[in-house]
Amino acid sequence: MATETLSQSRPSGHLLSATKAISDETRIRILHILSFGAFSVNEVVEILGMGQSRISRHLKILTEAGLIGSRREGSLVYSFLPEEEDINLKFPLELTKLLLSYKEDLPSRERDQKMVHQILETRERKSKSFFDTVAESWEKLQEETLHPKLYRSWILQELPNCENILDLGCGPGGLIPFLLNKAKHVTGVDNSSKMIESASTNYGKNPSVSLIQTPMEHLPLATNSCDAVVASMVMHHISHPPTVLEEVARVLKPGGVLCIVDLGKHNAEYMRDNFADLWLGFEPELFESWLSNAGFRVGSMNEIQTDSSFKILTIKATKEEGGQYVHSN
Repeated sequence: MATETLSQSRPSGHLLSATKAISDETRIRILHILSFGAFSVNEVVEILGMGQSRISRHLKILTEAGLIGSRREGSLVYSFLPEEEDINLKFPLELTKLLLSYKEDLPSRERDQKMVHQILETRERKSKSFFDTVAESWEKLQEETLHPKLYRSWILQELPNCENILDLGCGPGGLIPFLLNKAKHVTGVDNSSKMIESASTNYGKNPSVSLIQTPMEHLPLATNSCDAVVASMVMHHISHPPTVLEEVARVLKPGGVLCIVDLGKHNAEYMRDNFADLWLGFEPELFESWLSNAGFRVGSMNEIQTDSSFKILTIKATKEEGGQYVHSN
C-alpha cells in the first residue's frame, strides 16, 4: 500500500462534491498552498492563521471531494495534491489544474505564498542547522544507523563507467572516493556549508572533484550535463522530493542513470528529532509514481534487510529520451 493515500470511502463520482468544495475561498487557498508541496495540518493552520478545527473541516471536505490526498508520517498527517493521473480522479485533477491556472486572481495569493515560503525555509533551516552540527561525525553516525557498506556496493555495481557523476547530498564526501572509480569527474552538492567544508578538507584540491553548497531544488548545473546521479540517504531530508527529481531529470543526459538509496517506510519517530528526517522512509510505489512523473523509467526497485529495524530501499532509474522537465512552481 502506497504511503500517500486517498480517502477509500469516497464515491466514484466527484462532479457535484468537487464543485461544491471549491465554492469556499479558504478551500481554494488550501489547494493553492498544496501546489507547493505537502503540508501538515499545523503548517496549514500557521499559513492561513485560522483555528485547527476549522482547517481540519476544510481538509476533510477537500479529501472527500477527491481534490486532495493525505499521508501519515508517524504522528503527523500531511495533505497533498494527487500527482498520479488516476482515472477515478480525472475531474478533480482537471478542476484543480483549472483553478490554479487562475491563481493570480486570488486576493490572498501573495500573503499565502509568503507564508508557504516561510514554512519551507524553516524546514530547510532546521535541516541545515542539524547537518552543520554533525558534519564531522556524520560518517560514524551513518555507520551506526544506516549501514552504508550494505548499499554502497549496490551503487557501484549499478553505476556505469562514465565522464560525470553527481553526488546529491554528498555530506562530508564518504562516497566520493568510490565514485571516482566510476567517473572521470564527480560533483558533490550539499545544502550544508559545514558538510561541504568537511568534504573540501579531503577533496578540495582534487581536480577531479567539484564541491558546491546549494539547495538541491536548484542545482547550478547545466541541462543534460551529468551521465549519472546518486541520491544516497538524502531524499528523506527533502521537503518535496518530486521537485528535486524534476531537477535531477533536467541535469541528467537522456538515458542517464539515477541510483537512489533511502529508507523503506518505518514508524521510528525518533529519526525526526535525532536525524532531522522529514520523511519516515518511503513506500516503493510512491517513488515509482514520482519518478514516472519526472520522466524516468524505473529499471529495478528492491529492499535490503539490515540487522536493525530499518529496511533500505534501492532504486535504479533511467531518464527517458526526450521530454522537457519544468518545475511546477
